[in-house]
Amino acid sequence: MEVTSLREPKMSDRVAGVLRKMFIRGEIPEGTMLPPEAELMSRFGVSRPTLREALRVLESQSLIEIQRGVRGGARVTRPTRQTLADYAGLILQYDGITLRDVYDARAILETPMVRQLAEKRDPAVIAELEAIVAREGSQPVGEQGFATQTEFHAAIVRLSGNHTIQMVCGMLHHIIEKANRSMQPTEGARADRALRRSAKSHALVLEMIKAGDAENATQLWNRHLKKAEEYVLAGSEMSTVLDLLD
Repeated sequence: MEVTSLREPKMSDRVAGVLRKMFIRGEIPEGTMLPPEAELMSRFGVSRPTLREALRVLESQSLIEIQRGVRGGARVTRPTRQTLADYAGLILQYDGITLRDVYDARAILETPMVRQLAEKRDPAVIAELEAIVAREGSQPVGEQGFATQTEFHAAIVRLSGNHTIQMVCGMLHHIIEKANRSMQPTEGARADRALRRSAKSHALVLEMIKAGDAENATQLWNRHLKKAEEYVLAGSEMSTVLDLLD
């Protein structure tokens, strides 16, 4: 059998890999300033250009934040869902993905979650959703009202308990929230009516979850998501993610 030589990772990638594992394992906690360059160069046995290339890799992954100046250095940070949304949004831009496609993906993911919550009828989950619905009833319309409505959707995902789906939905919600705020007005009579309809749907689906009516809760939530999509994309069905994230 003929064996070809395997390419060794660049030294900068190896240094970045070691540091990345230390961050993830908590050996170097979030917020910690990394040692000075000279100390890191000595520890890893690498040159300054190699070390700086490794740090650039980590910075591009939102794992460190480079601070300039006399008191500067590299501070350990943590990637956020915003980071995921930004990277995913960039890929969606390149692929020309439409906003309708993003909304459809949200419906596919969220609808079964409502069924799951109705089947379980967890009192703690119901109490949290009740608190959000109560805030929706007392919040003013406009920007603040839209923010509270988004909170209910985020809670449905979070309370489902699957962390991987939470991350994916968090990315989709980031894109959808931008669409909500930029493609249709958040002030005026039309926006007010949309908020009231949305709040009513949230309250109704909560009652169905409390009653354990999984079938009707699922159907209502799917219709609600479709109506929200129609409202935001009215006249803009072919808009792409690029229109929001440029």
